[in-house]
Amino acid sequence: MQATGWFGRFRDRRSGLPGPMLRDIDVPGIGRLTLARTVDCLGAMCPRPQLLTMKVLGEVRAGDIIEVISDNPTAVEGFPALAMALNCAHLGTVRETGHWRMYLRKSP
Repeated sequence: MQATGWFGRFRDRRSGLPGPMLRDIDVPGIGRLTLARTVDCLGAMCPRPQLLTMKVLGEVRAGDIIEVISDNPTAVEGFPALAMALNCAHLGTVRETGHWRMYLRKSP
């Protein structure tokens, strides 16, 4: 079974359920992080990046770090405030060619 759309980008393709994606990465200016999930919001317009992020944050444990990838400048500008509203720590935003990577840690 293969999910489609933005929700399918962070689901386990075998079961259709959200799957763990623990992986270590080295983020410039931030350091080494262990990611619990990645939310791919490339091509998504507001408010979809925020909604997808809220959904994933509801599925991870306290202390887990998620990475949000977006190419929407308006969505990226709002993520630090969104993190505060969702009781998360905005660890940083990294600009890459054509998109941004934002890192959030879910608070207890």
